[in-house]
Amino acid sequence: VHYFFLKAEMALGPVIALLMQPTLHGSMTPASYVKWLEMAGARVALLPYDADDSQVDAVFKQVNGALWIGGEALVPPSARRMYANAVAAYKVGDIFPIWGTCDGFEWMLQIAAENDSVLTTGFDAEDLPLPLNLTAAASDSRLLSECSSMLVGARQYKKMTIRDALSTLPITPNSHHMGVTPADFARFAPLVEAFSVLATNVDRRGKPFVSLMEAKHGLPFWGSQFHPEKSIFEQGRRLPGGEPAQSFDHSPAAVAVSQYFANTFVDACRESKHAFASATDEWESLVYQYSPTTAYQPFI
Repeated sequence: VHYFFLKAEMALGPVIALLMQPTLHGSMTPASYVKWLEMAGARVALLPYDADDSQVDAVFKQVNGALWIGGEALVPPSARRMYANAVAAYKVGDIFPIWGTCDGFEWMLQIAAENDSVLTTGFDAEDLPLPLNLTAAASDSRLLSECSSMLVGARQYKKMTIRDALSTLPITPNSHHMGVTPADFARFAPLVEAFSVLATNVDRRGKPFVSLMEAKHGLPFWGSQFHPEKSIFEQGRRLPGGEPAQSFDHSPAAVAVSQYFANTFVDACRESKHAFASATDEWESLVYQYSPTTAYQPFI
């Protein structure tokens, strides 16, 4: 009989701070974001939208990365503080990955551009699944460089790769009215210095927008205007009529792409050496302390 023992650092997945969206009575997150991180082996700690600098600094020292989720809120001081901390840490060899989805992606754009007006409104991209228009930068990016050799895996797709699926199938779920056009992206020098555009799209009216980006200079930051978590964890019917809640694809290809993004981001978070002072502190910070509710979208 052969026994295999995990190293201590491999026994438990990284803890990722999920920066929540505001409500009238506090902060909230759709469960889909938590599940998306957990399916890649991470654990999740919730950070309130209105967390002050001391709260952000304390969490930053303990967790291994952060997810900024979708919604409609303005970029909060908590996100600005976390981004500044992560940049400063990277300069001394301390890894702290951040992924921004939809609204979180827009926050990242505003922070990196050093100008909140980088965003424009009027995009017709609500409930809109799209294939990505990959840029030349995509092939050599840390996020996508390996996806051209990874297969979707389901029999009906034969030898289709993750890259093929991303670029040919309408499987990236868009749900936004705000965004940044490629032309506006190029107008802000700090943004161009900070990020590479990996993919673009156009909305129903033909208005172009940046849909995927990666930080330059090795910084572990990524942002997607689309919602990878929706492809797996948001589906259902509106009640009582029974019509589909959303038009997004939940096919094996869409699932494989969502899983690819989650795995890649969580793997980056595994490189972080941040840790809690004690197992008790860690346990008390995790999302398991909360009970889910169907108060906001009972049909999903």
